[in-house]
Amino acid sequence: MQSLLLMALRIASTAAKFILTIYTARYLGLADLGVYGLLVGATTMIPAVLGLGTTDWVLRHIATMPRDEAIASSATRLALPMLLHAIGQPILWAVNYALGAPVPWQLLLIGGAILFLEHIASDACDLLIGRGWVYFANIVFFMRGGLWPPVVIAWGLLDPSARTLQCLLLGWLCSLILTWIVLAAQLFSQSRWRAVGIRASWMAGGVRASVPFYIKDLTGSVSLYLDRFLLSAFLGLELTGVYTLFWSVANVLHNLVVFSVVQPNLRRMIESARQPDDASFRVLERKLQREGGIWIVLLAVGASVALFLLLPLLDRPLLQENLSVFWIILAATALRAGADSYGFMMLALRKDRAIAIASVGGAIASIILNLALLPMLGLAGAALAYLLTAGGLLVVRYAMTRSFCMLRSCGSTL
Repeated sequence: MQSLLLMALRIASTAAKFILTIYTARYLGLADLGVYGLLVGATTMIPAVLGLGTTDWVLRHIATMPRDEAIASSATRLALPMLLHAIGQPILWAVNYALGAPVPWQLLLIGGAILFLEHIASDACDLLIGRGWVYFANIVFFMRGGLWPPVVIAWGLLDPSARTLQCLLLGWLCSLILTWIVLAAQLFSQSRWRAVGIRASWMAGGVRASVPFYIKDLTGSVSLYLDRFLLSAFLGLELTGVYTLFWSVANVLHNLVVFSVVQPNLRRMIESARQPDDASFRVLERKLQREGGIWIVLLAVGASVALFLLLPLLDRPLLQENLSVFWIILAATALRAGADSYGFMMLALRKDRAIAIASVGGAIASIILNLALLPMLGLAGAALAYLLTAGGLLVVRYAMTRSFCMLRSCGSTL
């Protein structure tokens, strides 16, 4: 039942983003879709850079902390990226000014506000899940991702002058502001705000201990989003928009499986991994394998049918011409869902160094494959690089997890 309710929230959010992608491609054009895709990529890459790898380390600690201690720890974790944004964004403004404003100021300022608020809200959702507030975290996720696209789309359909990238980004920004009002209200209820504090020395120790996670976050972002930045450099924004649309359709599968089936069980994984033998961990692993596998098949079929129905409505010949790329991206996304699921299991097993090693290997493979295949095969080359990288990560993480569990079993037997 939990998975179904969470799946419903995720489906609503993902469907809204998917329809927004279709709307953008149809009414704004593939170039604006390419810019939007780059900004979406940045909302994932910036947390990886400015989070310093501390999210996973903090999640593992706050899962079993008393309430007030967990609130102070979470506040400290959120203060870290706030400080880094306050330092980093003015530097980017100065660089943009010095270079003659290659990025329009309006786009830079709205985009910067979105990156800041989205980053902190994303971290807050992770911390809520770490404390077992799974439903509230997914409601917040819906407000960030699913609430505003219907408003922007309706606005654009009723008023053709609103069919601009600026209006789209303003809708996103307003949704984030509303999200933070709700988060603030939750903090002030039941006097939770009284426990807010800054645990500077604790966080400093966490930054030092989080080096493997930081390596994982940075290399994971490179593996996942390098292709679209290379595509924009080699092939232009229109083909980047094609890739973004296909990736967005396929990514529905990843979001729903990983964040509705696997991540909500992270606290249970951490607790079962602390048991002296791996029996309970294996039971949970097999359960997630079954549920995740079933949902992957169902969602892959659904995404394929949806794309076939929507392509004629978009009236974009480039999409039809590159349809074969979608099938490669869909297969790659299914493999990535499996790989990321085993990433959570390795986190629960406290195999931090192995997490970093696997992620570095994935990033190196992604860079080499993209640079080798993209110039030769274009969009198909980027998709093949994605497929091979995701498949390799799944094999490596699965093998590592099984190896660690076998060692635990042998140790408990001895």
